[in-house]
Amino acid sequence: MRRPRASGLLVRPPRRRALWRTGAAGIGFTLLVIAVAWRPPRTLQNSESRVYDIFLRAAPHSPAGTVPVVVDIDEESLARYGQWPWPRYRLAQLLERLRDLGAAAIAVDMVFAEPDRTSVPLLLREIERDLGVIMRVDGPVGGIGDNDRRLAETLTNGPFTLGYSFDFGTAKPATDCILHPITLHRVERGGGMPLVRAPAVVCNLPLFARAAGSSGFFNVAPDQDGTVRRVPLLIEYRGEFFPSLALAALIRARKESYITLESGDGAARRLIVGGRAIPLDARGNMLVRFRGPGHGYAYLSAAAVLEGRVPAGTLKNRIAFVGTTAAGLKELRATPFDPIFPGPEVHAAALDTLLQGDCPQRPRSAHGSELLAALVVGALATFVFSRSGAIAGLPLLMCGSAMLWGGAFWLFARAGIFISPLTPQAALAGAFALLSFLRFRQSEHDSAEFSRKLSLTQDVIIQSMAALAETRDNETGGHIQRTRHYVKVLAEALRAHPRFRGFLDDRSIELMYRLAPLHDIGKVGVRDSILLKPEELTREEFEEMKRHTLYGDSTLAMAERDLGEDSFLRIAREFALTHQEKWDGSGYPQGLSGERIPIAGRLMAVADVYDALVSRRIYKEPIPHERAVAILAEGRGTHFDPDMIDAFLAHQDQFKEIATRFADTAPVLNIAGGGRAPRSPPRRPP
Repeated sequence: MRRPRASGLLVRPPRRRALWRTGAAGIGFTLLVIAVAWRPPRTLQNSESRVYDIFLRAAPHSPAGTVPVVVDIDEESLARYGQWPWPRYRLAQLLERLRDLGAAAIAVDMVFAEPDRTSVPLLLREIERDLGVIMRVDGPVGGIGDNDRRLAETLTNGPFTLGYSFDFGTAKPATDCILHPITLHRVERGGGMPLVRAPAVVCNLPLFARAAGSSGFFNVAPDQDGTVRRVPLLIEYRGEFFPSLALAALIRARKESYITLESGDGAARRLIVGGRAIPLDARGNMLVRFRGPGHGYAYLSAAAVLEGRVPAGTLKNRIAFVGTTAAGLKELRATPFDPIFPGPEVHAAALDTLLQGDCPQRPRSAHGSELLAALVVGALATFVFSRSGAIAGLPLLMCGSAMLWGGAFWLFARAGIFISPLTPQAALAGAFALLSFLRFRQSEHDSAEFSRKLSLTQDVIIQSMAALAETRDNETGGHIQRTRHYVKVLAEALRAHPRFRGFLDDRSIELMYRLAPLHDIGKVGVRDSILLKPEELTREEFEEMKRHTLYGDSTLAMAERDLGEDSFLRIAREFALTHQEKWDGSGYPQGLSGERIPIAGRLMAVADVYDALVSRRIYKEPIPHERAVAILAEGRGTHFDPDMIDAFLAHQDQFKEIATRFADTAPVLNIAGGGRAPRSPPRRPP
């Protein structure tokens, strides 16, 4: 087994382990999506219905057929003949006119559940009851319910189909209803009839039902969002099967007698009428092929029919639905095309769908196909996205989404089969988002780890370089640690000062703490005879000694050129070049004064002098902390920045604690020649 190769400063983590982690996360998320979609919540169901609406509006389809006609009791009709409900004799006149216009079937989208109160005998009876008197009318007034008898006679002589409504609420079951079931040839495979069973019905008076000889329910089945997308074709009631108003009208017009219902595994599959198979959902509902907004079919005003303004033969071989679209009568529905769709036209659209045989379908396997597609898409997305970055994965996400939606729409437009792309899309987009997030977190972790190791490496290199310089100067590593802590204490004390607030932030303080040990790196360029000399230096030797600031700057400048202008070594150069400058301009190598001295140089001047005073050197003995503090205070405004000395005095106890904590443990030896240091320190840089 090969070990991971080292690359640069870091050892790459095993890629296989990272791939397993991201792969497990992607598959886990995909399974979560499938678990949620297994029993889809209402929000998902409504979203899928919206997708169906989009597909239905966008897909090409045949134009509205010419067979269905809506006879509308509209605003004009009510204005001419009075408000609703009309007397039954006027409805009889309307139906007779429609019959005479040659209609193959006339379906009435209303129910006559009570006697007509506008009949003369019934009016007299109500007046007698209200006034407590007996009223007599001279001459014949007709029998009781004469308007109802007139309507019943009309229904007997024509191709009429009455409407009624099954009740799924609290209505008590009717006992005297005359309904018209159909004979179904049932083909069952693995289960009983799955159709909706109605507990009660609101029906027509037996007088009308018996006269018409044909009827159908006008119940519709709005989805959870209130939109009508499907209608039931069959409902079971007391062990018999009853057709919808549209189906009953079609049977009446075409005289269909052989109707087959196929079912399997306890769910309806399709209804075969006149040799044409109509796909059904599990409860016997048919998805209606709505073809546009309302008033897409031929409309006739009831007033125009009654007044003879409709040409003869207009309804020849056509099927008319009599209903109302007048405002306030609550005969408006929401459909995928129109939030205000006339109720009678819903039946016309259902009939047109039956006639053209192009109803959409959602197979029983659709839900399982969506879950399987989500699993496949999620697994593929996990495999691909775990091996590509977010930028490379985004085009793949867009391409995969386009394929999902394009494929689903193509299937709907070509075959009328609706398979929702939402669940696979959720698996695809979710896998992309999750894996991109995990990769980002991993990259962030790797970047932080790289930065940490790089920072550690930099510290090691910095301290090694500084230790090399200190070794040449015959000092120990304690000086490195002490000066960097002095600088940090002083910088943190000054960070809120108005003069230093713009420079001394967390990052710059941390950099100065790390780079402070390089302030004397230039001493590696000074000859041992000068660097290790215990006696006072001559003028020429001192001038040579002062060049260590230039040597350090030159050494760091070469490294900085390789790293760029924004290199962190800029602060190290300021330490090396300017830590011997003085506030009054008497320092070296450039004789800078005041604010012209970089902040790093001013900080190091205080730290370096304090450490030189309280530490043993080859050329001197240490002096007490109190004496060192006094010397630095005397240099306020001449040697040192006044504000920095003020900060030093306020935090001198921390300086003393640092000097004690990092005190040298080994004696400083005079390698150049002899034993002990002189009693009075010679003139030389600290």
